[in-house]
Amino acid sequence: MTPRILLVTEERELRDWMRHHLDILWPEATVTDMPVTRFSAALVELNLLDFDLIVLSANCGEEDADPGDGLDLLRAAMAVRGCPPMIVIAQGGNELSAAEAMRAGAADYLPRSLINAQRMANALRIGLRAPRRGRIAERRRMRRPQRLDLDPDTLDLPQYSLLHKLGESSRAAVYLAYSATLGRNVALKISKPSIDPGEECQEFAREYAAISALRNPAIVDIYDYGFHDGREFIAMEYFPCGDLKMRLQQPMTTIESLQYAHRICAALEVVHAAGLVHRDLKPPNVMLREDGSIVLIDFGLAKHLDKAHLNTMIGVLRGSPYYMSPEQAQGLPLDGRSDIYSCGVILYEMLSGHRPFLGSTAVEVMQQHVIGERPALPPECASLEPLLHRMMARDRDERFGSASEVCAALNGAQDLITVQPGHPDSSVTLQ
Repeated sequence: MTPRILLVTEERELRDWMRHHLDILWPEATVTDMPVTRFSAALVELNLLDFDLIVLSANCGEEDADPGDGLDLLRAAMAVRGCPPMIVIAQGGNELSAAEAMRAGAADYLPRSLINAQRMANALRIGLRAPRRGRIAERRRMRRPQRLDLDPDTLDLPQYSLLHKLGESSRAAVYLAYSATLGRNVALKISKPSIDPGEECQEFAREYAAISALRNPAIVDIYDYGFHDGREFIAMEYFPCGDLKMRLQQPMTTIESLQYAHRICAALEVVHAAGLVHRDLKPPNVMLREDGSIVLIDFGLAKHLDKAHLNTMIGVLRGSPYYMSPEQAQGLPLDGRSDIYSCGVILYEMLSGHRPFLGSTAVEVMQQHVIGERPALPPECASLEPLLHRMMARDRDERFGSASEVCAALNGAQDLITVQPGHPDSSVTLQ
């Protein structure tokens, strides 16, 4: 493979770094670099057919800037017929800038602060496989909102073969799909057609941004993200062993419950260390691997800690009411202790076999979290009441202060548990 790549950047350090890695990936590649100002001035005169891929450095402004800031040059280039695929390396910007760049036609979007060799290599491979684009107006006609009764199975996503539906919500459907590019099955989440043509697809953009910032075996891998025929999609790691909700259909021992809770909290340490709150922690979002390890998925509601109070007002609350912390149910600012509460609810369900709070409506369930009394654990788990209280305290100041503190407490509880002689594994007590 001998790709012809154009680097458009004013930053010498980034240019030299890119050239170094391109020499390693494709030693025979032809690499041309050009300052942003020169590229902008010469865009009309350039023969873009001379390049297979353009890597564009864009300054997207401060974090609270408009998502479209800094992307004018991308839009101008994509308006040129025959423009090759473009990868945006963004300085600044926010979690919606990625979605705006993809809408404008970018093959991929990489935050400058998160770039590394592996991520860059993946983006380059994706870009070199993408087709050349026509005019923006032509693509806009292709992205008109689909009819609401459109069967998602008829959606023709390049490089993906839909096998069967794994699940769906009001906003998206998840399919088991075969990726011709990767040569294996993936979980492919596809947005449903929007009722409002102007509605922002913030959730997919937020999920893409959140997962891209987290590189850990306990966090789902993301392989691809983009738009096709007006629909957003994300391709992620597929887990044939299913999720914790499925596992809860079978009895679980106390020691198993504590071990699962520990693994979840260890994953939350990674999430919180990145400055994020998951906000939708529940058994269906805890996937299982064959070795018993867990993986957190569905970061569509994840928020940065300094923004976790946004979009949580009553009437637009998102998340499962069964696992929602009291402060989330009230639309209050959130921090990592909200996820700890949700993990406590999951632990209660694993230990008791049922959820702590029920109701005929979502509002009733949320009220129970705010004013209700949590039912006691089964007698054989009574010694775990102090631990569970500190995870599920209504007043967050009475909860554990961090996921690492919970992990330590769960380790201590496991150390004290012994299986009583002559009893099945499900009969365990604390000494």
